[in-house]
Amino acid sequence: MNPQLAKARLSSIQSLRGMAAIMVAIAHLHAVENHLGGSPLLGGWALAGFGGVDLFFVISGFVMVWVTRADQGKASALPGFWFSRALRIYPLWWLVLSALVAVWMVKPDWVYQSHASSPELWKSYFLIPDRDLPLHAVGWTLIHELYFYGVFGLLLMLPRRWFAAGLAIWTIICAAAAVILPRPDNPFLAVIRHPLTLEFALGAGIGLLVVRGVRPAANLLIQIGLIWLFISAVAVRSTAADFFAQEWPRVFAFGLPSALLVWGCAGRELAGIESRGWQAKLGDWSYALYLIHVPVFAAVGRLAAPFAQPGPLDNLILLMVGLATAILAAFILHAGFDQPIQKLGRRIRRRFLTPP
Repeated sequence: MNPQLAKARLSSIQSLRGMAAIMVAIAHLHAVENHLGGSPLLGGWALAGFGGVDLFFVISGFVMVWVTRADQGKASALPGFWFSRALRIYPLWWLVLSALVAVWMVKPDWVYQSHASSPELWKSYFLIPDRDLPLHAVGWTLIHELYFYGVFGLLLMLPRRWFAAGLAIWTIICAAAAVILPRPDNPFLAVIRHPLTLEFALGAGIGLLVVRGVRPAANLLIQIGLIWLFISAVAVRSTAADFFAQEWPRVFAFGLPSALLVWGCAGRELAGIESRGWQAKLGDWSYALYLIHVPVFAAVGRLAAPFAQPGPLDNLILLMVGLATAILAAFILHAGFDQPIQKLGRRIRRRFLTPP
């Protein structure tokens, strides 16, 4: 393996993860601020932050290729891969969801306002596709993640020389199904045919290119990606609430520029320009931030509501306190719970699931 690839940690990709988490958080802050009334500071443009989900998906596809680049074609690596992916998703999800379940049992309207019906908790815990959102609504994205991990793991069993072809065939099938088939009522089929899968595939394809040394004009890719994202955010600012319920348009508006960003950032870092400092740290906490920011914002919003006054000052304080509290909570969850769990998981994988 290329020594440069073997040593690279790609902290710039972690920085992009932090950026994606902040984008989604800002979109949700918009909803909390509107509940307070007064003079909102975040307009409809803030909902473009939901494009952070698309960036997350592209990053996931890229990272899966990056971390398994030595395991392609090794069927014996599959149990360890799936174990690591399940450990990445479930423990922190279960912790945050259980806290919400405790609140939901006492004050249902504080937690599950998206639907009038009651969720099936076992489906929420195991992230099983359902017609309704999970109790913690952001879990819908994790359902897509798990589907990708499942198929990607099967692709790892292909001989190394066939891996890229297998990924391409799967991508073509997904695209054709999304174009030809109408949205199904079955929630499992709805996940399988959803065009958002193509964002994972985009990231994986870029991962293959980067590993094989195809890293053109990194700075230009980043610039085009950022400009494209900005134009998309401006274009959807008045219709964002409906726009992100669409399928293909969000892939073009946010998935494609996210792919350019990931490609450019990976190329820059492999050229020796690393991303250091708080951006990469925020990326380390991004999964915790993604899971905890909505409950934190809801709690801060409820505490602040009695003190709401006309004018923008209280809104500014709410935004600053809410975001800072969510980031602090994410750090605590990451350092105090998720990081130890991941370290234990790596020891278990090395001992029991690493192929000889």
